[in-house]
Amino acid sequence: MKILRRILIALLLIANAALLVYVLNGIKEPPQEILAENVTTVSAPDQTEAQIHPDFIKEEFVMVLPEGVNIAAKKPIKANAFTDVYAENRANDGSTDGSSYWEGTSEYPNLLTVDLENPAKIQTVRVALNPLSIWGKRTQTIAVNISSDGENFTELVKMKQYTFDPDEGNQIQIPFDEVETRYVQLVFTENSGAVGGQVAEFEVYSK
Repeated sequence: MKILRRILIALLLIANAALLVYVLNGIKEPPQEILAENVTTVSAPDQTEAQIHPDFIKEEFVMVLPEGVNIAAKKPIKANAFTDVYAENRANDGSTDGSSYWEGTSEYPNLLTVDLENPAKIQTVRVALNPLSIWGKRTQTIAVNISSDGENFTELVKMKQYTFDPDEGNQIQIPFDEVETRYVQLVFTENSGAVGGQVAEFEVYSK
């Protein structure tokens, strides 16, 4: 009896396997013939080097300094306030590297004033930040004042928002009609990238 039961089980398993094979063969799609006239051939472009999509290619920025000579370099400079160790003497020391910058406080306006020591004819102010991309794009709102005595200032360039972009050297240039003065003052009322105004180099150009 046990032998008969085993034979029946074996036969059932064989029948199930055969049925499964039949079903699987039945649902296969018949092979389709691909006609040559229905095939479009596209020639691959010759490529000897990696290609970059034009949208990802940045135009190289070429720095062009203002005409003349920077006469503010290492001249006496003062600010109405500064943050931490970022004192005003770092704003015209000839370097934009690392921590060589002045930073004002959140109590605007921030004032940064350079004494040219003698009256001079000037035509452009340049304000630079560290050019590295870690100094991300930001705006600063700045006005330029001048004075002959360091006490009484008059507005030379009205308050305006400027964009500092590392892709463009992280610097701005503020040109104006030539004027004679001894003291040049930057007035900051906004910085989107820090609590106060920031300057790595405050330059004043004279022809």
